[in-house]
Amino acid sequence: ITIRGNEWYDHSAEKGGYAIDFVRQFYGLSFPEAVTMLLGGEQGEPYRPVSQKIQETKKTFSLPRPHSDMRRVYAYLVKTRCIDREVVNYFAKAKLLYESCERSKDGAKEYHNAVFVGVDETGTARHAHKRGLYTEGVSFKGNVDGSDPQYSFHWIGKSGHLYVFEAPVDMLSYITLCPKDWQRHSYVALCGVGCQA
Repeated sequence: ITIRGNEWYDHSAEKGGYAIDFVRQFYGLSFPEAVTMLLGGEQGEPYRPVSQKIQETKKTFSLPRPHSDMRRVYAYLVKTRCIDREVVNYFAKAKLLYESCERSKDGAKEYHNAVFVGVDETGTARHAHKRGLYTEGVSFKGNVDGSDPQYSFHWIGKSGHLYVFEAPVDMLSYITLCPKDWQRHSYVALCGVGCQA
């Protein structure tokens, strides 16, 4: 008998196999008995089926209330991120970009965000991505509860070109860098991890 790794071969019988086959052949045991012997008498853990994932109720989607002006959005996107003012104007006029202001739970702080809106085929808002407008420290980024990732922030043009980005600011930056006929092409920002592109 030759043994190599976890396999054996009986040259006289011209038969071979793995450890369980060896124990069954030479000890005359059944499959469960052979497994128990190889486990040193231990029975191991019984198979436990995966518990059913509890389906979370989907939260209703609603856009954050707009702030009275977009001063901070323009300051952040145009001055800090160097995005062309006309690009920001275009998306703001199309009602796909605005500024929100939300108060902390205790009412002591205000949180200003750029809101990037994703719409469906009928123009109904179905997704919103918030990006904090503070330049100090770690800024907030996240999708509004109930957002449908299939409709993340995007622009649909007539050409066959589609440009995919991780974040809305990346998308606007690209349009700023490559402005020639940009409205002809299609763009989508996944707004985080997504497989919906």
